[in-house]
Amino acid sequence: MKILITGGDGFIGSHLAEILESKGHELVLLDVKFSNNTEGLVSQKVLGDIQDLETFSRVGERFNLIIHTAALSRVERGEERSEECLKINVIGSLNLLKFANNLKPKPHVLFTSSREVYGDPLELPVKEDHPRKPISVYGVSKLAAEELFAYFARKGGLKYTLMRFSNVYGSPRDLPERVIPKFMKSALEDKPITVFGGEQILDFTFIDDVLRGVIRVVEKIENGDESVTNEVFNIASGRGTSVMELANLMINVCNSSSKIEVKPARSFDVRRFIADCSKAKKILGYRPRYSLLQGLKDYKKRLLSQRTVI
Repeated sequence: MKILITGGDGFIGSHLAEILESKGHELVLLDVKFSNNTEGLVSQKVLGDIQDLETFSRVGERFNLIIHTAALSRVERGEERSEECLKINVIGSLNLLKFANNLKPKPHVLFTSSREVYGDPLELPVKEDHPRKPISVYGVSKLAAEELFAYFARKGGLKYTLMRFSNVYGSPRDLPERVIPKFMKSALEDKPITVFGGEQILDFTFIDDVLRGVIRVVEKIENGDESVTNEVFNIASGRGTSVMELANLMINVCNSSSKIEVKPARSFDVRRFIADCSKAKKILGYRPRYSLLQGLKDYKKRLLSQRTVI
């Protein structure tokens, strides 16, 4: 298939590109910059910002699939830079959908969304049809983008798939300020680990499991399987761990002398989330393979060796 990946140089986009290129797909990667994340790929690379609709005029006119990973990610960053978050995540998604909707034939579009759309859930584990009431700007931006996908499906018959990820980790390409990279760096350097609240229970998902889930959807689309059309899937571990437990586990994995410093919880942090992945299991055959302990051990090895190819 010919596939466009927005955010093709990013944490998830670049790893997907490696896998899909190795499987023989023709890729076009779109991003605002390119780094050593994708230096080993032969795929076409297009510099451009999804906030500018004209960017899409440079990527080509025929695609079987578009994988939309480009975003301003991380909840805290969305609070600090709310206008930029909304422009990139909502207007950028709108521009992509306008582009895709005008192509002939129309490609299938896969959107990497987030568990942040649910906000603080009413019950655990959380199924895909749970009410969506985000409590952060980032969550609002992802929900708005999801609604745009549904709108273009109703209006123009565009086919889409939404995948809601939960606290993905496990690669040196991740943002250093996200919770697991930040905890790992502090633990490896025997520096204090700062925990905000600590009682939050979250579902941490290893990158390899996420990539397998996405590839299963890509394979379904390639085979013309309509079971993923206009559907949404939780892709997570299905297990909950408190942030305080995570910090202590990190200290043990790193054999660290770090101390844990507790600060007040933040209003934009979800207090608890565990995903119900039974739909992904049934339709995609998705089964997460990594426990948090094993994932942290492998992440540590990758950081110390700087092995980023999964």
